[in-house]
Amino acid sequence: MMLNLSMDSSKGELREYSGFMARLWNMDIVHGQGMSLEQQLAVQPALIVPLSGETCLQQAEQVTRMNKGCVYFCAAGSTFGITSGEYASSDEQEQAAVAILHFGFYEGMSGCGRLHEVDGTAFMPYDGIFVISSPDRLNLVCRAMYKDFHSKEPMKQWRAQLDFQELLYTMMAECSPYAKNDKRQALERVKEYIEEHYDEDLTIEQLANLSELSPKYFVEVYKKTYGHSAMDYLASVRLNKAKQLMLGSDSLLREVAHMVGYKDEFYFSRKFKKAFGISPSTYMKTRKNKLAMYGSTSLLGYAMPLDFTPYAAPLHPKWSQHYYNNLGPDIPVHLDAYRQNHNKYANLEKLATARPELIVCAQGVEEWEKEQLRQIAPLYEMPGEQEGWRFNLLSLAKMLDKLPEAEQWIEAFQHKISAYREKLPSNNGEARTLLTARLHQDELKAYCHPGMREILFDDFGFQPALPMDQQNEGCLTMGQIRESRATHLLLLIRQDSETLAYWRRLQATPEWMTISAVREGTFHQLSSYPWREYSPIAMEQMAEEAFRLFSGKCP
Repeated sequence: MMLNLSMDSSKGELREYSGFMARLWNMDIVHGQGMSLEQQLAVQPALIVPLSGETCLQQAEQVTRMNKGCVYFCAAGSTFGITSGEYASSDEQEQAAVAILHFGFYEGMSGCGRLHEVDGTAFMPYDGIFVISSPDRLNLVCRAMYKDFHSKEPMKQWRAQLDFQELLYTMMAECSPYAKNDKRQALERVKEYIEEHYDEDLTIEQLANLSELSPKYFVEVYKKTYGHSAMDYLASVRLNKAKQLMLGSDSLLREVAHMVGYKDEFYFSRKFKKAFGISPSTYMKTRKNKLAMYGSTSLLGYAMPLDFTPYAAPLHPKWSQHYYNNLGPDIPVHLDAYRQNHNKYANLEKLATARPELIVCAQGVEEWEKEQLRQIAPLYEMPGEQEGWRFNLLSLAKMLDKLPEAEQWIEAFQHKISAYREKLPSNNGEARTLLTARLHQDELKAYCHPGMREILFDDFGFQPALPMDQQNEGCLTMGQIRESRATHLLLLIRQDSETLAYWRRLQATPEWMTISAVREGTFHQLSSYPWREYSPIAMEQMAEEAFRLFSGKCP
């Protein structure tokens, strides 16, 4: 692909594009009436193209309603997930389909005749969205490209590469900001405005003017699109922000009400109690201790059984989705949990600013980090996995003066396990063998961590299809899987673009399809959470999911 000159949006300068090219490495089209694509890591840059139906793109914490005729860019190293539109009306519910293209940017090295990979972010619009003038043409090009890319004919594969280069040229040549007259984009702008100006005295007239719609039509179309009114959304943003302010500052209730846009603190209190079932003053009392958690999102799996919410904790919508959804609004300080606490210096700085009274850190935190943490507040380090989750929970509970809560939770958990075990169908005296494995890139390995071993083998009574000393060692071949004669096969698939591409190819091979568990319908794909976490809440969720899988009650 050869381009002449374009504007570098970050510097306002003309940039030379001669010698710049791109290669399409993988392309997939995902579809379904109730599409739900778990957030995955983009190892390479990706383009997301909505082809049909109502779909939403989630990138880290941001959710964007996707529009036909737009192409959405995801940078390498970022995460993205896709779901069907939640509020599509019945007459709009055509099957959702989205094209996902993984590619690389390259540039010629002067004087050596070689290409080197470059960061494609510099070539993208500031908002990561390309608006294409012909949505129907975009749809046709993507479907033809997909067919050619997966063809076995080399010439058609080459055609797909040429079409991809042409698509990129069209995107960059037509690159423009959001179409101002697009109704859905206008509503997204209103949502963003509410999230940024929630503390102001907003009216329907103001929001309608921002969307360039009449007030009456704005109210109607907003409710139809999102399933709630703009004023209800404003109240939700204000009250969730109030939660964080009440826990994250020493402000009086009256001051908190004013900071989130309510002039009358009594009206604010009534709204808060109606929304959350508890008064603001009671809410503050139940969460008065400023305890921080550091180092692993799995620590939240110990906080929930003890019925307390930390003041600060690592959260991420991909790597800790369950905790992010359930505890996120109640935790004032969100530490970065990208790839398990990757941004350590930024997190330490956040904690120092937050001034917690106590810090609970996970095993495996480096010594220099622990030294920094001790300078911020007293530090409690969790025991290691080898001690077992029960011991760890009771130790934390004792330290927090919550021993009765821990003991009650463990007792309830044991009752649940006993009930599940009794309800599992018998196997007529035959041993039920189970093989658990993990796929990363193109490597398939036997995999079983302590939590999986306890639930599947100790509690549910399965026999390992491979000796336990072979777990987590070496790659598995298709022959070894067949020879194991496992009656059940559970597979963890790493959610990144390279692994998912290999998984799609593997499923289509005769070797995979001839595995007995695959033929007989006793193969199941597992999600990273809860199956890679070792905590009380993860154990509970593993037990619930295993019961659904093995009792025949899995939809």
